[in-house]
Amino acid sequence: MRPPFTRLVLASLTLLACNTNPESATKDAPVVAGKTDAESKTPPAADAKVAQPPPSTETKTAGDPATPPSGDVKAEDAKAEDTKTDAAAATAGEAPPPAVDPAAAAEAKKKLLDEAKAKKTSDTRAKKALEEAEKGGATVREVAEAANARGEALFDEPERAAAFFTWAKDKDTTYPNPVFNLAKQSANAGDTAPTVELLKEVSKRGGKTLLKQVGFDPTFEIVKDDAEVQKLIK
Repeated sequence: MRPPFTRLVLASLTLLACNTNPESATKDAPVVAGKTDAESKTPPAADAKVAQPPPSTETKTAGDPATPPSGDVKAEDAKAEDTKTDAAAATAGEAPPPAVDPAAAAEAKKKLLDEAKAKKTSDTRAKKALEEAEKGGATVREVAEAANARGEALFDEPERAAAFFTWAKDKDTTYPNPVFNLAKQSANAGDTAPTVELLKEVSKRGGKTLLKQVGFDPTFEIVKDDAEVQKLIK
């Protein structure tokens, strides 16, 4: 057994050694489950893989056509209803065209043609009546015949008559009668060359029956011996 003095010296040396080399004291400290006291006091980090709560089913994606905003739907419905209402109003406001009475239309046309033929009708009004009759359904031949008839009624007034013969000739380019009447006027005036040309036009329009009059009508005395006219009347 060591004396007390010797134990005191050893204890002092040991304490001195610990203060001189603190690492050795740390090594001698007990280790708990491989972690230091500092590490054991650090709270564990939150696990990044922890499942997040699902999004609320009430959340709507902007622009989702399956769930349009209620306000837009109401506006579209109102617009559609307005369109239907306007269309219905337009349809209801359209009056059907009046029925045309064929008998009344024919009577109106005849009245206008008779007015154009009448000698007492002014030339201006007669031409207007012819135009109205054509718009009312009269054929080109019908208005041309009326104009030619008016010219024949005015035959003693060459200039007035010629205006309606010419009108009829230009209106119906297949109608020979007004051309034949113009040839008569030309023959009465003693104009041989124009008369021959007009008779040729009568032939082109198929007026063979009219041309037969040239052989015995004294009006055409100045041209009946013309070689070209002789070919036309054969």
